[in-house]
Amino acid sequence: MFEKEERMLKEMNRDAEISAAVVSDEALDAAVRSGMRRGRRTQRGRARMATVSAVLVTVAAALLFVVWSGNEGLVNPQKQMAAQGPYPPLTGFDFGEDITLNTANKHGMIQPVNQSVTKGDYTVTVNGILVGSQQMEVFYTVQNHAENPADLKRVEMKRRESSESLPYSIGASGGTEIKPGELFRSRSDIQMGENHPIPEELTLSFRIAPYSTNTVYESATENEQVLDINVSVDMETVQKYTSTVPLNKMLQIESQMFYLKEAVLSPAGIVLKANVPSSNTMKVTGLWDVYLEAVVNGEKIRLNSDSAFLPGAGGGDMTYFFDSNILEKPESITLKSSGFQAVDPSKMKLVVDTDKKEIIRSPDGDLRFGEYTGHTLTFEYEEQTDRHMGSVSIEPEFVDGEGKKHRINEDAGGLSSSSRSSSDTEVSLITQYIHLKPGDYPQPLTFTLSSYPGVMEQAFEVPIQ
Repeated sequence: MFEKEERMLKEMNRDAEISAAVVSDEALDAAVRSGMRRGRRTQRGRARMATVSAVLVTVAAALLFVVWSGNEGLVNPQKQMAAQGPYPPLTGFDFGEDITLNTANKHGMIQPVNQSVTKGDYTVTVNGILVGSQQMEVFYTVQNHAENPADLKRVEMKRRESSESLPYSIGASGGTEIKPGELFRSRSDIQMGENHPIPEELTLSFRIAPYSTNTVYESATENEQVLDINVSVDMETVQKYTSTVPLNKMLQIESQMFYLKEAVLSPAGIVLKANVPSSNTMKVTGLWDVYLEAVVNGEKIRLNSDSAFLPGAGGGDMTYFFDSNILEKPESITLKSSGFQAVDPSKMKLVVDTDKKEIIRSPDGDLRFGEYTGHTLTFEYEEQTDRHMGSVSIEPEFVDGEGKKHRINEDAGGLSSSSRSSSDTEVSLITQYIHLKPGDYPQPLTFTLSSYPGVMEQAFEVPIQ
C-alpha cells in the first residue's frame, strides 16, 4: 500500500507541474467562476438533521455548532490566553453568530479602511477588511441620494492601476433594493485561486444602478455607475497571523483516492488544499459531510466550510474554505469527513430540449424542467433529509444538437441558483438558472455537470493541529 501511495503522489506532482505550465489566466478565471461551490443552503439542510440540545444553529457566512461543556472552573488559565491583533473593533455591522467574523473582530484583526467616494447619486464607503491567505471579507456601506431605489449590481476587485479584474469568486450579487436616503450596510466575501493571492495594493469597484425588476438578476446594466476605492492591505499583519501546516495524507475508499496537501490557518479562514487524482474511476468532487473540529478550553467547536473551488473534469486541485477561530488558540483542530462526494462520470450529463420544454437525460431523474423564457433556462430539484446532500454545478460550456460548442452568457448572470425551504417537510426546492446568449439553438442542448450529489461512505479523521 505504501508503494502504491508513493507512486500516486509522484504522478500527481508531475501532473501538477505540467498543469501549472499550461493553464492560462483566462482558463483559471473560467474555472474559478464556474467551479465555486457555495454550501450555505446545504449546511442549513444538515443542521435540520442534527438538531440537539446545547447546539446553536444560525446562518451567516456558514453554520456554527458550539457545544458548551460547563466546566469553566476546570480550565487551565494559560489555555484562555488568545492572540490579539492591532486594530480596534469594527462597529456598525451585525455579524450574527458568524464565528470567523466575531472572533477576528474580538481580537482586533479587521483592518479599518474608512475610505469613501461619491459619484452621481451614490456614496460608497469601505469601512474595513479582513484578509487571509486566499480570502478577504470587505465591509462597506452604500448611501443612495437619488429619488428612486438603487441596486448594487456587483463588487469587483482589481490590482491597483489595472483595468482587469482578478480571477476570484465573490459572495455578492444584484437584487438588493436600496431605498432613497438609506444607508445600506453589507459585506462581500472574496475567495482567490491558489496561484492568485490577494494583492497588497488593490482597487474595489462598486457598480450601482437604478433598481429595476427587469434587470434585478443581471450583473450589468447600461446606466450603472462605477465607484472605485483604492485599498492598501496590511500584509505584514496578515502574514504574522498566518501559518501553513503540511498534511501529505492520502484518503482512500475502495480504489478511489483523495489527497490532502496542506492547510493554511489565518484569522479570516482556514484553507484546505487538496488534489483529486486523475486515476480515479469515479468522479470524486470532494469530501462528504466535511468540517473541522476545534477544541478550545476543552469545548468542541465545529468549523464549517461554506465554499470550495471544485476540481476539473478529470480531477486535479481543489480548495476548501472553512471558518476560523485560531485567535482563540485551539488545543487541537481535526478534519472530519463521512466519505467522498463521488458519482459515475458517465452519468454527468444534462440533456435538455428547450423547444419541447423537457429534460431528456440527467444523472438520476431527479432534475425537473422549470422554464425557458428570455434565454434563461431553469430546472429544479429537491434536497431532502433522506438523501445525501451535495451541490449541482454545471460547466460554462455546452453543446447544441449539431455538435457546436457555446458558452453561457456571463454578462446576463451566467449560472446562479435560489432555494425555498420548509421546516415542516425538511425539504429545500432548489432552482438553477442558466443564462444563454440570445439566439436559436439546434436541439437538444447538452450540459456537463461538474458536481452532483452522490456519496461513498467512510469516516475520516485527520489532525490539522
